[in-house]
Amino acid sequence: MTDMLFTPRRIGSVTVPNRTVFLAHETGFAEDGLPTERDAAYYEARARGGVGLIVGPSSMLVHPSASNPMYAAGYDPEVVPRLEEIGAACHEHGTKVFAQLQHTGGEDSGEHAMRETWAPSAVPSEYGYEMPKRMELEDIEEIKLGFAKTAEHVQEGGLDGIELKAGHDGILRQFLSPKYNTRTDRYGGSIDNRVRLVNEVIEAIRDRVGDDFPVGIRLTLDEMEAGGYDYDYAVEVLRRFHPSLDFLDSDIATISKLHITDAPMHAPLGYTSEYYGAAREVLDIPVIAAGRINDLTKANDVLEAGRADFIGMCRQLICDADTVRKVRRGEDEEVTHCIACNQNCLGGIHTNGHVGCIQTPRSGRETKIPHLETVDDAPEPRRVLVVGGGPAGLSFAVTAADLGHDVTIRERESELGGQSNIATRVDSRREFGDAVRNLLNQLGNRDVTVETDTEVTAGDLAAESWDEVVIATGADERAPELPGPDVYRSWDVLRGESVGDHVVVFDNNKHAAGVGVAEYLVDDDHDVTFVTTSYHPGDQLEGTNVPPFLETLYQNDVDIRTHTTVIGFEDNTAQLLNVYSEDVTTVDADSLVVAERREARNGLSESIRQRGVDPESIHRIGDCVAPRLIDKAIYDGEMLARELSA
Repeated sequence: MTDMLFTPRRIGSVTVPNRTVFLAHETGFAEDGLPTERDAAYYEARARGGVGLIVGPSSMLVHPSASNPMYAAGYDPEVVPRLEEIGAACHEHGTKVFAQLQHTGGEDSGEHAMRETWAPSAVPSEYGYEMPKRMELEDIEEIKLGFAKTAEHVQEGGLDGIELKAGHDGILRQFLSPKYNTRTDRYGGSIDNRVRLVNEVIEAIRDRVGDDFPVGIRLTLDEMEAGGYDYDYAVEVLRRFHPSLDFLDSDIATISKLHITDAPMHAPLGYTSEYYGAAREVLDIPVIAAGRINDLTKANDVLEAGRADFIGMCRQLICDADTVRKVRRGEDEEVTHCIACNQNCLGGIHTNGHVGCIQTPRSGRETKIPHLETVDDAPEPRRVLVVGGGPAGLSFAVTAADLGHDVTIRERESELGGQSNIATRVDSRREFGDAVRNLLNQLGNRDVTVETDTEVTAGDLAAESWDEVVIATGADERAPELPGPDVYRSWDVLRGESVGDHVVVFDNNKHAAGVGVAEYLVDDDHDVTFVTTSYHPGDQLEGTNVPPFLETLYQNDVDIRTHTTVIGFEDNTAQLLNVYSEDVTTVDADSLVVAERREARNGLSESIRQRGVDPESIHRIGDCVAPRLIDKAIYDGEMLARELSA
């Protein structure tokens, strides 16, 4: 049941049509310090999808000393017409929009503007280590003025309210923190003094926007840093906040602990509930829950239990902009659930330059990829055979079926899923399988023929009549370069191959395969030595995924050898070479397990070409083209289906 989730609720003077909130986050769309058409399209997609409140554009900077090309310069009057575009686009669907105001303080870098960073004290962040300038009283006055001006611009731009960021990064939290604020003047030394700046900022904003414009705060409820504040301290802060504050948006940890703030799949769903639930008990203003909430039925339970007033979702609505609308329609199985891989939401900011989702090609590309509901069915529906039922083949099949094609999938294994069926044998990566389960749920709602345990040969295709053949046969893990009876591929181990008690894991993959098989082995009570040429295990993983794996390895006494390769393995001895010093050492072991790179499984497509089948009717997608991450496989599948339907 989701009845309470879809009831209106007021925040200050504004009535939000339902209890769902799209939380603030970086998008990477800003240009020259201003929101763009891409921002408007991105937020409108979530408004069209039924979310009640959007906090965005996020991190509107309030002063030039916090310059960052990822964020909008909220202090610039030119931001107003851009905000009007975003507000109008979202209001058309009944969604309310608040802007988040921030100064990044000492947790940013001065590289963007080639100037010093500002902070309450000359205390470097655990995140950036750049020594900030201790703010003078004149600087503090400038910051207060910047918040007030930016708030005024938000109101002029037609948005509905403001959220101040005192969350995992930002100068307001730094002033609240005994670790980052060591001042002895009226802005430091006691909780009352540390709260002073936040309250003066609220007063300055109220002077500009009045009492009826909602103003709330996103607050870290526990810094989780040595020397930082804990939840009990946060409660004392809450009790001292300005009485005109209209809501609390919950947050935990700091940007140096981003693997806790934006926890990957190692953390359970709803892992922060004790924090926002406890805060709800001491406040008489609405509280927004946050922290790996991707199931709206369970979200409704949070509301019914009185642990929060609104449900904040970020990654789930990046993943599926239509989540709220689908659930409201009773189409729960159509929801694409976030798996907290963080590869294209957090990771996409740094790799693609913009936010996105591995499961949803349209996410972050709203101006380039139209919503499927707005795309006409294929003018000439075709009979299509898809060879391979991994993520690429499933993505193609679901989209092609939506566009009117007659699709058959043939998979040589007994179940669909491809390589994800191997990856999910690691306990902490089981949720990764939801990327396939989401597609399978959607496939089950479409008229697609599925044939498992079916090997396809070039002769089969030559004898059959298909308008199009899509090859999605995936990839194999390469064989280790060191042969021997006690040398194993990581995939074989995850499939159940037995190895000895003492194992050397050599990671030549650098992503999840090496650290994953190491975790799998220690969970099975093996003694493990982990060898990598990199600076740390799993160095190609998105950054928030690395600390949980490292914690697992160290807690299980894994011997980690970095900057090292394996040059030999025989007679139960591994020879290790330090790639910098060229020193050779040895480790006794019963088995060597190698996590290798992958190679495309393209034999079928080569055989087809030799048979003289019309090459224009044959299409390869996913890893059989070149082994890459799952986002490329899903993207290939959906985009080919769209292309064949144009």
